[in-house]
Amino acid sequence: MSKIKTFIATIPFQGKDGRGNDLLTPVTYAPAGNTKLAYGETRFPIIPVMNGYAERGDKIRVLAILTDGENFRHNHETYFVPEISALAKEKAYDFSGVEVISVPDDESIDAQLKLFADIIAKIGDGEETFACITYGTKPTPIVQTMALNYAYKLKKDVSVGCVVYGRFMHKSGDGRGVGTIYDTTALFYMDGIVNRLAEMKAANPEKAIRALLELGDGDE
Repeated sequence: MSKIKTFIATIPFQGKDGRGNDLLTPVTYAPAGNTKLAYGETRFPIIPVMNGYAERGDKIRVLAILTDGENFRHNHETYFVPEISALAKEKAYDFSGVEVISVPDDESIDAQLKLFADIIAKIGDGEETFACITYGTKPTPIVQTMALNYAYKLKKDVSVGCVVYGRFMHKSGDGRGVGTIYDTTALFYMDGIVNRLAEMKAANPEKAIRALLELGDGDE
């Protein structure tokens, strides 16, 4: 039996421009080093991850980190849920709807710790997890990574399939958004590797990390 695939993403803040147009516009993200992430236009980099890693008929879960505020709710209801639902229908995923993790518009340590606790409470044993760290305030990707680490190390048979960051670059000549989607999964696994290297007191930690992650020697 295949694992449940759980996708975690943060709903962005972008509002409207001076003419009342939504600033959260579709972007075509070129994949950097991971062809599974190739996709057409989307507002959310988690969409290419779902498309590339979830097969037809897979049971999937989608966790949306939703900050309290009008812009966040608008982007969630108007764009995120419809895009997720459309892809789920197209690929015939076993999917019962987006699960919301509500957070206050607050950068206090208490708010960050609650988000951490809420994420790990949502991740069950035996799930394969995926995450997008594109949106949210600066602490949010840190909290997401901490929660993934906790689930990976302390829950039963939880794995991390892919973590991505989508960078918006510019608009093309026809006004379409262009960007790059980066697979940052190796950075997630670096945490455990760094701990092992520290215990070993490795003489050349960068070289050791590159070897363990199969990144080459960095001299190209």
